[in-house]
Amino acid sequence: MTRSLLIPSFCGLVLVGCATGLRPPALTYGIDLDGDARVDRIETVQQGRLARVALAPAPGSRPLRTVVIAIDAVPYAVFARVQREGRFREFFPAARMIAPFPSLTNVGYASILKTAPGLGYEDRYYDPVKNAVGGGVSDRLRGNDYKRVAPFHELFTWEPPHLWGVAIYYFPMTISQKELRKIEEILHTSHDRELVLYFGGTDALGHVRGWKGFEDCLRLVDQVVHGFLAAGGAERRVVLFSDHGTTAVRSRRVNLAAALRRGGFRLTSRLDAPGDVVAPAYGLVGAIPLYTRCGEEAAVARAVAALPGVDFAAWREGNATRAVSGDGRPDPLDLPQDRYPDLRARVELGLRSYIAHPASVIVSLADGWHYGSGLFDALATMEGTHGSATRDASVGFVASNVDRLPETLRAEEVYPYLGLSRPPEPEHPRVDACPAPE
Repeated sequence: MTRSLLIPSFCGLVLVGCATGLRPPALTYGIDLDGDARVDRIETVQQGRLARVALAPAPGSRPLRTVVIAIDAVPYAVFARVQREGRFREFFPAARMIAPFPSLTNVGYASILKTAPGLGYEDRYYDPVKNAVGGGVSDRLRGNDYKRVAPFHELFTWEPPHLWGVAIYYFPMTISQKELRKIEEILHTSHDRELVLYFGGTDALGHVRGWKGFEDCLRLVDQVVHGFLAAGGAERRVVLFSDHGTTAVRSRRVNLAAALRRGGFRLTSRLDAPGDVVAPAYGLVGAIPLYTRCGEEAAVARAVAALPGVDFAAWREGNATRAVSGDGRPDPLDLPQDRYPDLRARVELGLRSYIAHPASVIVSLADGWHYGSGLFDALATMEGTHGSATRDASVGFVASNVDRLPETLRAEEVYPYLGLSRPPEPEHPRVDACPAPE
């Protein structure tokens, strides 16, 4: 039997002391009974006496109650490092989760949670049937319209109020702590058989404060989750996961409009004339979905691929997937797996799946570059981003207190490990504005 002390999360050890508003941590001991790198027994000590014992589910079992916490944008490398330092010891070692391409929230959650496809890769989208751009910040301000754009939101038992997302780039840690306090309250008071909770503040935290911000916040998450498990929640299945990763380098904006102009195209909000291109800009991310008139995909991709900061641009040509890069590589998708995981399959699916109206061209940017809304560019200096096909942007994590997971999972392989009773959403038809000839 291996017996080890779990470091108490006293005020001096968490990010900003007791100002977090989280429950004061108790003195606990974690015991790994079978030496499998997971704490099986948590003993809580009060006034020098054993006050409570919480036992973990048997590995591979099927607990009657489930808690799933989606922690937005946290890279596998960050979670694994925090876990190695002694946090999240009630969980088996985390698995790598290979996000879809583009590595964006709407796409990732739709794939992981098996929900209906959204209207766009992000909350601002282009509808080729209506020939109009829709969604965006205005949907957040109006209320629940964003759930129509991204149906995965309907699956959450709780998610942050929509107005919190408007302020989060200004106060990322403050909002994150506010979300954690609510999650902690739900964990300790809810009697629901299944809880699916969304911790979204980490996405902005990673954009603005980088990987150090993730690490600081994950230590608070560990305090919340450990307190819940020690208080009696340990018998439940508990799964933590992220929807994608985040790069670890400061990024700057690419000049998409200039590249299109040099190629004889123009950036607009409708496809009314030859040369029109729509790029529904929203978050500051490392991928750009482009919508073009039928037959102009290859020319637009070549124009954008010449732009500094572009890794490659890919498009559909009949039933085939084509790609071009600025450096003229014969096969732009022939890139090392350790830097661009599962690249070819992810690009092919990204051009055909995940949303109701897949893009004509998808551009993947190199680490250190982003594109998106000028409004958000004015709010924050970007210490990291996601969306591209690169490793750090693409590799999230999954950690379970019940299952020893495979070393690597694709996003679409995660759902069975969540332990949810809801059946996956069946495949929905997607609209191809330029179908391949019969």
